[in-house]
Amino acid sequence: MPEKRYLFTPGPTPVPPQVLAALAQPVIHHRGPDFVRAYGECLERLGAVHRTANDVLLFTASGTGAFESAVSNLTSPGERAVVVSAGNFGERWASMAKAFGADLVHVRYAWGETPDPEDLRGALAEAGGARTVYLTHSETSTGVVADIEALASVARDAGALVVVDAVSSLGAVPLETDAWGIDVVVSGSQKALMTPPGLGTASVSAAALERAGTTTSPRFYFDWEQTRVAQQSLDAAFTPAVPLVLALNVALGLILEEGLEAAFERHARLGRACREGVKAMGLELFSPDDDRSAVVTAVKVPPGIDAAELLLALRDRFGVQLVGGQGELKGKILRIGHIGWFDIFDITTALSALELGLVEAGAQIERGVAAGRAMESFVEAARV
Repeated sequence: MPEKRYLFTPGPTPVPPQVLAALAQPVIHHRGPDFVRAYGECLERLGAVHRTANDVLLFTASGTGAFESAVSNLTSPGERAVVVSAGNFGERWASMAKAFGADLVHVRYAWGETPDPEDLRGALAEAGGARTVYLTHSETSTGVVADIEALASVARDAGALVVVDAVSSLGAVPLETDAWGIDVVVSGSQKALMTPPGLGTASVSAAALERAGTTTSPRFYFDWEQTRVAQQSLDAAFTPAVPLVLALNVALGLILEEGLEAAFERHARLGRACREGVKAMGLELFSPDDDRSAVVTAVKVPPGIDAAELLLALRDRFGVQLVGGQGELKGKILRIGHIGWFDIFDITTALSALELGLVEAGAQIERGVAAGRAMESFVEAARV
């Protein structure tokens, strides 16, 4: 029989069969009535998932394209911008701000640390004149989910626009765009939104749109005004990825049918179960052991175990795809993603494979403990 594959990466994530079915439909014209109807529905649903009454702009691009739109539309060369980073994707904000000539103030943490709002307050007071603050909600490289509500409050107090990378958090953990006063939230289709890679989103406040009308950074494809005006008439400024938009509309419908609060609770329970299973094996967590860490569980690789060889063995022998660390964490951690179309049996599969792989690599682990403890944790949470 063909080998069965299990995808436990923090992106791309597994895609539900209803979404795959939408991708398999014949391609239709992007200005025909069938697409326009689905496009309008998709944009409405994006607003609901972003928890905003503002425009949500949809780009045929990865999440990084949405990142770039937020920098090019909001920061002119020489303007002061603050980036808070504690991992690979925070560093991406910094690199992008530099590329567009910003006067960068970099509030930098060691990878795996959780940003402190008071550190941001001090940095903003010392720097003065910062017009935009770029934050990362879920730092996928470490498993840390920051307190965006508190960080955004500090940035607003300093008079700065607030921009949040929610590529892996949107739809998985609470993010109140309007209630928390966030000006821009960028995300992508391939994480908790349960759609293949290729679509980027950016919710933009009236203040952000006003700023975009005055900035001088060059942009064309990612110009917010072009996209906003086109979307007002249910058109697209440039040819959209038609099958992906139709698929995303189906995925958003599934998320909203479940209910965002229910999705948040499911992710919290899955994250808790995964962490409990990891600890039952005697492994040490790298990501925090708290319910905000519902996106990805980062685990320290035991001494004497080659992370690359372990991950390759899991993929080739058991069809289980986990991922290792990025940047300075390469070879030191492995990551188990559990965002989007996941349930407890996915978690126990990932943990059982990891257990088998570690035992075969020479680790002293009692077989069966991880899945059993994860299931206990999940059931206990259901009783609360």
